[in-house]
Amino acid sequence: MSIRTDHLGRRAQLLGRSALALALLAAPVAAYAQATEPVAEPDSEEATEIVITGSSIRGIPPTGSGLISVTREDAKLIGAASTPELLATVPQLNSFNTAPRVSNNGLGSFAPGLRGLPTAATLPLMNGHRLISGSTQQTNPDYPFIPELAIERIEIVADGASAIYGSEAVAGVVNFITRKRVKGVEAIVRYGIADDYNAFSAGLVAGHDWGSGSILAAYQYQDNSNITGADRSYRSLDFRAAGGIDTRSAVCPDANVNLFAGTIYAAPSLAPGLNTCDPRGPVDLLPQNRTHSAFVTARQEVSDAVTLWADFLYSDRRDVVQAALPGQTFVLITAANPFFRAPPGTGSLFGYFDFRPDRLVGADHFDQTFRVRSGNATAGVDIGLPGEFKASIYGSFNFSRNDTFQPGINTTALTAAAAGTTTATALDPFGYSTSPAVVAAILDNPTTFDNRQRTRIGAVKVDGPLADLPGGALKIAVGAEYRRETYRQRGQSGGVGFPEDLERNVKSLYGELFVPIFGEGNATPGMHSLALSLSGRYDDYSDFGSTSNPKIGLTWEPVEGINLRGSYGRSFRAPGLRDLGSTVGSYYSAAALVDAFGARDPSRGATQVNTILLYGGNQDLTPETARTWSLGADFRPNFAPNLSASVTFYDIHYDNVIGTPSGLGALLFSDPTFAARVIRDPSAAQLNAAIANTVPFYYTFAAVPTIGNILDLRQGNFGVRETNGIDFDLRYRHDVGFGTVFGGVAGNYILNYRNQLSPTSAVSNSLDAGIPRTTLRTTLGFTAGPVTFVNYVNHRSGVTASYATPTGSALYEAEGYTTVDLRLTVRLPDLAFAKGLELGLQINDLFDATPPFFPGTDGIGGAYNAIGRYAAMSLRTSF
Repeated sequence: MSIRTDHLGRRAQLLGRSALALALLAAPVAAYAQATEPVAEPDSEEATEIVITGSSIRGIPPTGSGLISVTREDAKLIGAASTPELLATVPQLNSFNTAPRVSNNGLGSFAPGLRGLPTAATLPLMNGHRLISGSTQQTNPDYPFIPELAIERIEIVADGASAIYGSEAVAGVVNFITRKRVKGVEAIVRYGIADDYNAFSAGLVAGHDWGSGSILAAYQYQDNSNITGADRSYRSLDFRAAGGIDTRSAVCPDANVNLFAGTIYAAPSLAPGLNTCDPRGPVDLLPQNRTHSAFVTARQEVSDAVTLWADFLYSDRRDVVQAALPGQTFVLITAANPFFRAPPGTGSLFGYFDFRPDRLVGADHFDQTFRVRSGNATAGVDIGLPGEFKASIYGSFNFSRNDTFQPGINTTALTAAAAGTTTATALDPFGYSTSPAVVAAILDNPTTFDNRQRTRIGAVKVDGPLADLPGGALKIAVGAEYRRETYRQRGQSGGVGFPEDLERNVKSLYGELFVPIFGEGNATPGMHSLALSLSGRYDDYSDFGSTSNPKIGLTWEPVEGINLRGSYGRSFRAPGLRDLGSTVGSYYSAAALVDAFGARDPSRGATQVNTILLYGGNQDLTPETARTWSLGADFRPNFAPNLSASVTFYDIHYDNVIGTPSGLGALLFSDPTFAARVIRDPSAAQLNAAIANTVPFYYTFAAVPTIGNILDLRQGNFGVRETNGIDFDLRYRHDVGFGTVFGGVAGNYILNYRNQLSPTSAVSNSLDAGIPRTTLRTTLGFTAGPVTFVNYVNHRSGVTASYATPTGSALYEAEGYTTVDLRLTVRLPDLAFAKGLELGLQINDLFDATPPFFPGTDGIGGAYNAIGRYAAMSLRTSF
């Protein structure tokens, strides 16, 4: 069943805003992510040294694949203070038009995926080199926090690229390319505000170039305040008017008391009724953040044939996350507790209390802190060889440390206090009379972790021309790489330690061949140029084995200005170290509680059984694998030299996706894929094997009772995803009497997105699970002398997703989400001590767009930017 609700007032408001947006545009709008000023082309000698993302051969673009580029000029106009903010302007990325935040409330990494695919399926690089993860839960690389002034450009190959880069390059690669040479000093400072929000950043880059070498150093500081759910009035929780349910919580600072006599009594008066509250009001939509980042790079020509180089990036990020207090339910308090009060007229000697421990904590939230310090260091030597070949030998040492602190409630101490018989030992469920010593015991249950990761890489690559063909130079690249990854965890949760020491070694060989079949020397009608690329990579992992991944690409230019291209390849994502080796935990569920764990066994009927559930890593995991292909066209017609357009059709089949059968309910017991994960009536040997080498039972007793089921819910290669769609990009610039006008439109349109929880489960449509079909960003601007003005429009199509109804669930189609951004930059007169002064003004979300309504998840349909209308001013200078 599908429901669409007409909100006339909202639609009228949207129409009015759309009309104003069109008036501002005053013309068909155009393209995101392209330079608004011509980018100087390097001379031919320099061009041969450029390594372009998607190819391991110098000066060769990714044959058969499209390349999305965000230049330094784009970054200046966009006004993004960080790499996450900059990437939020790319329509193909999942973080598009959001306020990017670290996943899993700070536990995860910042790594938005491509085209709705998982984040771990996209590989981030810096200058073509792998990065470290700072997560506590993942070991896939993080996106780097590079100082704004150190970024030269970002290149995105939205195509499978494991044949070049190895693991994670399934949906594509995002390569952050840094500046190499700066003369003098450049600085920028920016301050911005929104409702209940402010942000500040300041950066500096300094460099020196002495001809045969150069050095550059950059630093940036940034911070922002937080935004909570209560700060945004458009949130809603009661969806009964739209056919949904009331999602307000009944676990609130004022307790609800249940005597199991059919009536609920609401504190403080204990009259019949129910206290309800907003469970996510105190919770951060965007956390408080402070980040330091520093980057240093150096180059030195030792001779005509030898160049030494080194890059180092360091970042120190601290997030303070307001997290929900854990609600306490079914807390038994009897008349023996001096603070106990029976509901009037009941004479009850006991009550089961549901309450949120605000009065114990002294706040309506817990402050969780996550500090991530990471460094990525790479140094190498480039050696010129005979025949225009070049060898590059380099090594990387990447490191990270994540210190996590999460307060918690000691439920054992709370239960003891609920049973206390004196004011010195008892819990006060109504007020603030619980003694400080008892409060301290109840709050003494933090989760603390110190996670450290290391990646060491040694690599060599040789590339150059093999032969001169009529169509051009036949070129080759071959390389070898050795990588060692380690993960160490120390800390505890609930008084239980989870030490982990994980490691792996990876040996890799790869090669690429570029064959120019037709080119300048043998061009014919219909064959202005034709180039073929063949690449492949072999990776041998010490923990799960080896994998080989080939790719073929073809680019055909039938006439000058029109490129037709296609690619086919296979890619993979290696299971992360924690997917393989994270601590296995064994959980005990009494028969009466299996529903709470999603562990109801249909074959047992009404008589359920005590159950053990196993969670954690799995040494038997194999790589996630993918088959990708694409077809595309690029247009740069001679009759319109300032016009360019590209379109790409892609198709991805992604299987063996790592996940857990947890939470699948009846599917766990009915799907043949999971048959081996359900052990009914286990033998003593099976029971001992299941609980050996695991952390202690949770929710267990002094002795293990009779166990009817063991459910193995560890990670497994279960999922299958299939998706295809279209990327598009159109841009144009034109010189006029007063200056230059420019514009364009770029985006992604998903044709199909199918998902299976296992190869034998039913196929579901992910476009009915909250993934937007269309994302696009338009640009229209002009430059007139010292003034540049740009207008951006960001759009996500409305999402369709299921929501809870009183009788089950239904589908709801939300409206789209559109925001308008403005940028104005003015070059100011040079001063005696500074030149190139530039004042920048920016407004994001000019009309403070209300996110689309959805009868669930805070009443919001799809991803959105919680900051809302944001105004900032910046000053950039050089000296």
